[in-house]
Amino acid sequence: MPRIVVSGVPTTASRHIAVLDGMRALAIIGVIGYHTRPSLLPGGFLGVTLFFVVSGFLLTRSMVNLFERLRFSYPHFLRGRVRRLWPSVLATIAGTAILVYCMAPSLLPKVRGDALPSALFYSNWSFIFRKLSYFQAAGLPSPLTHLWFTSLIMQFYVLWPLLFVLIFQLCRSRVARAALIGALALASSLEMLLLYTPGQDTSRIYYGLDTRAAELLVGAALAVLLHRYAGRQDDEFAHDPPRWQFFSHTVHVHGCALRVTGKQLVNALGFALLVVFCVCFVTVDPQSAWLYRGGYLLFALLAAAMIWAGMHAGVFMRAMGAKLCSYIGSRSFSLYLVHYPLLIALNPATRTTPLPWWGHLGQFALIVAVGEVFFQLIEAMRGTPWLPWLARTEHDADPARETAGERLGRRLAASGNTAVRALGTAGTRFATLTSRLRPGAVVGIVAGALAVLVLMLPFNWQAIAHARAVQLRPELALTAEEARKQLAKPAPSPTQSNPAQPRPQDTAQPQVSALIVPNNLDPSRWRCDAAAQQCGARMLMIGDSVTAAVAQTLQQHFPQAHIDGAVSRQFATGEDLLAQFLAGGEDPQVIVFALGTNGAATRDQAEHVVQLAAGRPLYFVTALAPVEWTAASNATFQEVAAAHPNVGIIDWSALATAHPEYLYDDGTHPNELGTQAYEQQLYGALCPHS
Repeated sequence: MPRIVVSGVPTTASRHIAVLDGMRALAIIGVIGYHTRPSLLPGGFLGVTLFFVVSGFLLTRSMVNLFERLRFSYPHFLRGRVRRLWPSVLATIAGTAILVYCMAPSLLPKVRGDALPSALFYSNWSFIFRKLSYFQAAGLPSPLTHLWFTSLIMQFYVLWPLLFVLIFQLCRSRVARAALIGALALASSLEMLLLYTPGQDTSRIYYGLDTRAAELLVGAALAVLLHRYAGRQDDEFAHDPPRWQFFSHTVHVHGCALRVTGKQLVNALGFALLVVFCVCFVTVDPQSAWLYRGGYLLFALLAAAMIWAGMHAGVFMRAMGAKLCSYIGSRSFSLYLVHYPLLIALNPATRTTPLPWWGHLGQFALIVAVGEVFFQLIEAMRGTPWLPWLARTEHDADPARETAGERLGRRLAASGNTAVRALGTAGTRFATLTSRLRPGAVVGIVAGALAVLVLMLPFNWQAIAHARAVQLRPELALTAEEARKQLAKPAPSPTQSNPAQPRPQDTAQPQVSALIVPNNLDPSRWRCDAAAQQCGARMLMIGDSVTAAVAQTLQQHFPQAHIDGAVSRQFATGEDLLAQFLAGGEDPQVIVFALGTNGAATRDQAEHVVQLAAGRPLYFVTALAPVEWTAASNATFQEVAAAHPNVGIIDWSALATAHPEYLYDDGTHPNELGTQAYEQQLYGALCPHS
């Protein structure tokens, strides 16, 4: 009878639970698809719910068997979990640090900030306390963001056995135990509902163990319900089958008699649930309020129903246990760990043109290849077969076989030198703890620990990251004067090659450079000095962090302007500021509204800005950021400009898209070259060019 390793704890089973392979495969495809292109697979994040349900099911199933046989040891249990997760997590941290330094050095400070929380399994709470959103991490997200999952899982591994001991002792029947676990899951979902506030960041409830425990507990409740008594294994449905298996009914359709059995209905249920998840991967919006009002619990229940359906022999079980599903499912954890850092490094935020389909296919192939190497070197235990359908290598997995590390430690421990003896004793214990690990996993532990220690050293990591970034992108080292000289070289520009669009009723439109020029813009009302790039217009400019980044340069060239930019400013906040400034007595000759990076601008909001402008010349500046909503915001600006003659468009998005060298690595904020280009574009929109 083969031995199956469930999260590092060996159990005995008569057969493998094939449906879990298919569910893991479905989950990791959804997660990778979401991280690759959220607009194509917006609901792929639900793969995490599948992982949670499967993890809760397997964990509790193994504990029930051990409890009933009086073989459960909490220290041994935790040792198995640490041995299962820690090598992979530490190796991921080490590999990510090296990858980031080589390919995306601007992310190095973020790796430094998340390395220790990830290594000690509290990164989810670190993200909560720092209010870092999972769904709005744009530009330079931490390549270790995805390790919030391993942190939450480890926290569950630590706490759940202690709580389950009480449940196991208090409740003698499996129904009572499952009911109590279900009540806990309901309480967790209720807490999520109460903490959710529409329009506010959901990091607290998305990352929190207390609010996401419901999905794990649903899997735990299913494991308890499906367990009959000690001695019965996964084939328990072959003994005393439930009544539904004897169901048989003949249905007449157009004169044809169709026999419908309980087995067919269960298989149909499994495939129906599979289709539901596939459709939801494509259609569910991660910002939907209903997800936090019972939606995650609903999907967890559907996942549990899929496990139940797949544990009965039939075509659904065979489909979910096919070799392809078995392979992807067995590598799902390795694929999860390696895919996110690779996608971050391979898809810089400064890329302004979409990746072709074959590019995405190549990246997926690379992720699979790296995941396979990671699995074989780091994740897989000794004796794990090269392919999941091959026989286990028992010789390599023999726990009684002394490893080279244990032999060396034993010899050192026998030394007469106290220090050498202590070193040998410590080495022997470490070798014993890692005896079931492959050599690559031990290397991963050491490399990860060293990486965390080095990243904790008080070096100037910003300077180190910047120096490496300059090696990759020399334009980041340009001074303001050097940037102006480089921009002075003749080169086609999307905005400059697309001169002012005169409206039909304004044949005497001044020759300024903008995508759309307000029909009442009159540059003769202010002084323009082309040689010094000085504009004397009383300009009121309201923007976000992009405006704040260029404000000092703009103030030098627009001395009469009032420029107000702030980090993370929302469009609605800008509306309030505009109303406040105008009500306070300001009378600008032109208004520049540069918001839309931190959230989509609606048509009503843009119309309100036009209303507040009260007929003054108004420019909307198009937004550019590696997020989905900027395209919708820019389209809204153009619609409003087409409806109001006094509204124009300064197309910063087009200019920066054509010149990604204008941006820092976050794909949003202009570097010194971009700052000078931004200033020149704004000057050209207010002053006539020669």
